[in-house]
Amino acid sequence: MRINGWKYYNHAAIPSTAPHEVPDLSPLTDGSIWNIEGRKPLLVRYTTDWDSKNHTNWWYVIKDSPFDISLLKTKRRYEITKAKRFFDVREIDPIEYVESLMEVHEKALMAYPAKYRPMFDKDLFKLDLMKWHEQVEKKTLKIYGAFFKETGKLCGYSCLILEKKYCDFAIQKTIPAFEKYNVNAALVNGILESFKDMFVGGYYICDGSRSIYHETHFQDYLEKYFGFRKAYCKLKIIYFPFLKKIVSFLYAFRSLIYKFGQYNGLFHQLSAILKMEEISRK
Repeated sequence: MRINGWKYYNHAAIPSTAPHEVPDLSPLTDGSIWNIEGRKPLLVRYTTDWDSKNHTNWWYVIKDSPFDISLLKTKRRYEITKAKRFFDVREIDPIEYVESLMEVHEKALMAYPAKYRPMFDKDLFKLDLMKWHEQVEKKTLKIYGAFFKETGKLCGYSCLILEKKYCDFAIQKTIPAFEKYNVNAALVNGILESFKDMFVGGYYICDGSRSIYHETHFQDYLEKYFGFRKAYCKLKIIYFPFLKKIVSFLYAFRSLIYKFGQYNGLFHQLSAILKMEEISRK
């Protein structure tokens, strides 16, 4: 069944509310959270104390002020200026760039480490593009494309989900061969130029919560180059009863599991759960 304010994601129940909003915890009290959208989550994850003044071990990476390139170090200013010379960034309708978007997405995934590289299904991706097209028309989604000025080729794209008080920076994919021209910088800079008048009344762009083991370091990049910041909060995790016992047992061996998680997919997933448990305990 559907539970207002919650959704099922990657074997977990997580809030569907905005990061700064306090979720309704009554489904945890009455137990209905353990049967959400016809599926049974293994754990519930949510946060409290949004944008705490105290530095915690959990956070969201956000941008809540206009981007000022003059505040950057010379090298970083140069890299963004270089990116603008090579790429034209503009909003696009995905239905007009189906083949190009598929190429970008597939080539971007091939650069992922094998241990967490998703499979690319062209048919499913085409269905996603149709859904994105509908959302673009409803003005609940913006898609930006980075076009190489010399050839007009689409080299990267970003998807941003528009909410009332914030924007979810949901996806950014680029062709690795064009990263030497700073295609990622071109996309982010283009997005921030487009949103420069939106940062009023607490509006912000959110690139998600702390990344546990993702090796692209994209959030660090957003902070260093584009003035994103950490909105600190506290991580809360509640496990389905049988999993709680397993996590409690494995927690003592977490260092060993972290080590094996570098080489094995199952241990990689266990490592992520135990790392979040370690953070929540702190």
